[in-house]
Amino acid sequence: MEEKGITRREMLKETGCVTAAATALSAGILKPGELFAAAPDPQKHKWTSATSTPKVAIVRCESPAGNAAFMAGKYTRRDDDVAKMKAAVKKAVELAIGSPEAIIKPGQKVLIKPNLAFQAPPESFAVVDPRMVEAVVSYFKENSKAGEIWVGDNPSLGMHVGRARPAFQVSGMEEAAKRGGADKVIYFDETELVEVDIPGAKVFKKAAIFKPVLDADVIVNLPKMKVHIAGGVTLGLKNMNGIVPNAHPSAQQQGAHRIDLGQKFSDLYRVCKTNLTIVDAIIGMEGQGPHAGTPIEMNLVIAGADTVATDAVAAYLMGYDPFDIPAIRCAGNDDLGVIDLKKIAMVGEPADSVRKIFKRPNDNPVGMYKGLTVYAQQTCPGCYVNVRGSLDLFARSGLSMPDFLKKHGEILVVAGGLPDFDPQFAKGKHLFVCGDCWAYFPTADNIRQATKLAKSVTFYPGCAPVYIFAQLNTDLQKIAKTGYV
Repeated sequence: MEEKGITRREMLKETGCVTAAATALSAGILKPGELFAAAPDPQKHKWTSATSTPKVAIVRCESPAGNAAFMAGKYTRRDDDVAKMKAAVKKAVELAIGSPEAIIKPGQKVLIKPNLAFQAPPESFAVVDPRMVEAVVSYFKENSKAGEIWVGDNPSLGMHVGRARPAFQVSGMEEAAKRGGADKVIYFDETELVEVDIPGAKVFKKAAIFKPVLDADVIVNLPKMKVHIAGGVTLGLKNMNGIVPNAHPSAQQQGAHRIDLGQKFSDLYRVCKTNLTIVDAIIGMEGQGPHAGTPIEMNLVIAGADTVATDAVAAYLMGYDPFDIPAIRCAGNDDLGVIDLKKIAMVGEPADSVRKIFKRPNDNPVGMYKGLTVYAQQTCPGCYVNVRGSLDLFARSGLSMPDFLKKHGEILVVAGGLPDFDPQFAKGKHLFVCGDCWAYFPTADNIRQATKLAKSVTFYPGCAPVYIFAQLNTDLQKIAKTGYV
């Protein structure tokens, strides 16, 4: 969808959805005592269905020479590979929108928002390929009249496993952004927040958005093509989860991966519509994504001004029906873009000639190891899938579970309501209690009794406590090394 004759910043001002004041972050964390100034009553946000057929470019990138070593576990940057990706980006942008001038006016501030995910090296394939970051930044630096080009993000797991600053460094994105000529690398979690009302939203009616996102005149969305254990796939819509924090005075945990992810992302997109989405599909991730999957070589760059349509095409190229992805489905139903592939002009490579069937993730954490019991009966996906994700990371660590059990004893993970749980089962085990809601179920006393019988007890508060995706694995590693958390 196009918003002709009005910039994104002007749109936000006119709808009155941005407060006049921003609340500062302290040490990168929004503390519970910090409050926002009241926002003015917003006018109704004027969203309409697309008036023309959106165009999505599918461009094949000449095979990068460094891919073989990269997929074997050693990230390799070569000038010629970056040049190949830059050429593919150029072709994709030109096919999708004509030229950068279609979205960038002279002197404007352009924010390139990559998928940083968490503190992970390029070889994890959980983050955008640094070569693509360099290629995209360099392309816009050379081919637009932008006043400044920024690269910024806030990792969704950044609060617990490395904030934006170390995540940018470990991922190689900071170096790549600077090599490409970025004027700024912005660590969102070290900036101010602005409270925003979201007119027309169904579930995510207010958002605390990092100020640089709203200060930018143009946003270029740079997601990575990955499957996702909670969202089906993670592409352009889901990539915008990085513009909200992991902590909030309302205890909403706005960056958390909630059970209503699809509608949340659709609502958030209403207030932060991106101008262009470029999907890094050089090497995607299949299997146990978004952090414990395996690489799959695609050598594609996908681009479009309609993020919803771009996501729909990218999902199709991964072997999905776009309607099966909650975020895409919700955004389509909310008239924020086009998801019907028959109503999208796909240009460049024929879609079926480059389509692959990505392995789907398994979100069930039950029965992965003998001696590691997961009690999940009345448990929502907020805890359910994150426990599975952490156990996937543990499985990749190389530790022997039989050796672990022999040295340190059995493990018990519980979440939610457990009508069939016997507290005696926790006796002598390392007990991990996930989330907040267990305390509100009639079975809460059983868990409280279990904490008195367990060998050790670790609580993971929050709803949803997305950080357990990494923290549970980290704590299991600690037990393996020291015998305790």
